[in-house]
Amino acid sequence: MDHHNAAERIQQLKQELLRLNSAYFTENKTLVPESVRDSLKQELIKWETQFPDLVTLDSPTQRVGAPLDGRLPKQKHLHPKESLQDAFSRADLDEWVEIMERALGKEHVHFAFETELKIDGLNMSLVYSLTPSSAKATAGRPSPSPKGRGEEQSNSVEESPFSHRGKGLGMGGQYRFLRAVTRGDGHEGEDVTHTVKTIESVPLTLEIPQKYAKKTLPKFLEIGGEVYIEKATLEAINAELPEEDRFANPRNAAAGSVRQLDPKIAASRRLKMFCYSLDTASSEALEIETQTELMEFLAHCGLPLQNDFQVFSSLDSVEKFYKKISSARDALPYDIDGIVVKINDRRMQKDLGSTAKAPRYARALKFAAEQASARILDIELQVGRTGAITPVAHLSPVQLAGTTVTRATLHNEDEIVRQDICIGDTVIVRKAGDIIPEVLEVLKNLRPKDAIPFRYPAHCPSCSSLLVRPEGEVVHRCPNPNCSAVRHERIEHFASRYALNIEGLGSETVVALIEANLVSDAGDIFFLRENDLLGLPLFKEKKSAKLIAAIEKARSVPLERFLFGLGIRHIGRETAEVLAKRLPWKKLKETVTPSAIAETLQSIAEEELYTIDGIGEVVARSLKEWISDADNRALLHKIENGGLRAAVTTASALEQIFTDKIFVLTGTLPTLGREEAKEMIKDRGGKVSSSVSKKTNYVLAGEEAGSKLEDAQKLGIAVIDEEKFQKMLA
Repeated sequence: MDHHNAAERIQQLKQELLRLNSAYFTENKTLVPESVRDSLKQELIKWETQFPDLVTLDSPTQRVGAPLDGRLPKQKHLHPKESLQDAFSRADLDEWVEIMERALGKEHVHFAFETELKIDGLNMSLVYSLTPSSAKATAGRPSPSPKGRGEEQSNSVEESPFSHRGKGLGMGGQYRFLRAVTRGDGHEGEDVTHTVKTIESVPLTLEIPQKYAKKTLPKFLEIGGEVYIEKATLEAINAELPEEDRFANPRNAAAGSVRQLDPKIAASRRLKMFCYSLDTASSEALEIETQTELMEFLAHCGLPLQNDFQVFSSLDSVEKFYKKISSARDALPYDIDGIVVKINDRRMQKDLGSTAKAPRYARALKFAAEQASARILDIELQVGRTGAITPVAHLSPVQLAGTTVTRATLHNEDEIVRQDICIGDTVIVRKAGDIIPEVLEVLKNLRPKDAIPFRYPAHCPSCSSLLVRPEGEVVHRCPNPNCSAVRHERIEHFASRYALNIEGLGSETVVALIEANLVSDAGDIFFLRENDLLGLPLFKEKKSAKLIAAIEKARSVPLERFLFGLGIRHIGRETAEVLAKRLPWKKLKETVTPSAIAETLQSIAEEELYTIDGIGEVVARSLKEWISDADNRALLHKIENGGLRAAVTTASALEQIFTDKIFVLTGTLPTLGREEAKEMIKDRGGKVSSSVSKKTNYVLAGEEAGSKLEDAQKLGIAVIDEEKFQKMLA
């Protein structure tokens, strides 16, 4: 991007982020997910880093928080507030360590990392004032040597009182609650003392432990934390509000409640708070040496916090903790959007200092985004094995659910028209079903002047045949059965992992075989010889022998895999299994020939097919149409002549303990592969679904479980782990 285009893009991003931030921080409205705001901000940082002369003071990257809305009185902070810099991967953490080593002028520094949960709430500062009697008691004590001032910031922790809080420690001084102030723009915030006083866990007086009695007590303590609302509380609040007034998430509910002019409304919403920081001047005066000591000090004073903060000696351990929390986050009663990682040593924190707006000694490690922003660089048409034409967007690279995404489906022409999608647009992308990236929404405010509207072509991009759109369907199709793109997709599907699983027969090899006129359909695969392959690019003797061995192995395949591999429209893996188990196959013993498959499909009536549980009218019609095509029957005979025999699935001898039970799998299991777990369920009479519904009986969840786990919890469906699943099998 040149300087002129960068200036235009930066201006667009600034205006859009200011609009989104104002809605989020001031109006308590969520216009886009926080992960989308994060990705827009990261893009702005990227261009400002590349073109530093375009950085302006009004940029969202140069500010903390957001402007105040003017309804509540303003109050200056005793110490400027900072904002944490985000990290999204292990690579970001490694880079952070390198930055700290450079700042300290040392290499291979041993850092101890303190971790806390990053609560998604409203940042709050509590100010406590030393009582006159305590101030008098400390008079005459030697003053500490002058030290620097700053403010470390984090976001989180889970409420759980220390068992020794306020017990047997003696009291070294007393503070009284003075005020509560939102973060605002970092220099001043809104005085919300009247509503924060309604939070029962926030003490109105603090008793300083006797351990600190000999220190010179600061006149004020400024304590940082997060005000939040639990998920269950939000549901109860929304149930009593008209639909148009309901809160989009707990963070908005907390912010809206804190900013109420009437404290009775705030009191009725059961606000809670976690505390996690103390202004640097106070912590130095009290000679608090580590972040963990600071947390313990807050706890002994009676302030609400979570005692599950931990200290790790390596980033490997931090990463392991992050993954553990990521998989357990949905079970927490409140929202978190990551963890906060800080250097535990307070003296080292001071030495590291801060940038213009963020401390160098801390990072907010965010969870993998389920939605993010990206730019559409181009749109191409992809031809599928059934001739279906799918428009696919080529995207600027974006991290989504832990992977780098560069392509996303646009589904069909109707969807492009509905969303008014143009090449050059900035869009919100998500992973549908945690697997397939799709464009969810166009951010029209970021549309460039040179955006190009996409016009759906009339002809197939591969063979130039006139596309057809069958009545009642949204998909355009290439009607040419000899279309090279269709042939390629059919052959690749036939050899794919869940079909015949012919290792080495991937997309590039299929293209090479077609171009060399060695294959024209799936049946030709079984007539390939090593000498044929040796003439192809990159094929040496070892690679050729390996592919021929994989083809030989594929001559014996389970019937359900073969049926799926044929690529019949509407016949997915689950439906193929139903067909393999429930159709009245003729002349069968342990194996079935492709000729017998053709005979069975021809002989059974369509009406009889869709009376079978798991096979509806659409599948029945598709099967009959496929087998009525002479070319398809000829393909089956060619495959049979190539030596393939399909193994019939026999009834399982295992006890059918899961009959009529529906399972959904999510996340990574400790020892079982997903396919292995599915087979265990099916062998015992159960079914496996790809989505959670009211009909689901169990959700088998592992590490890094996705949105399916949250869906199960909302619907009250039993969630089991691998250990419980194995006990059910015993």
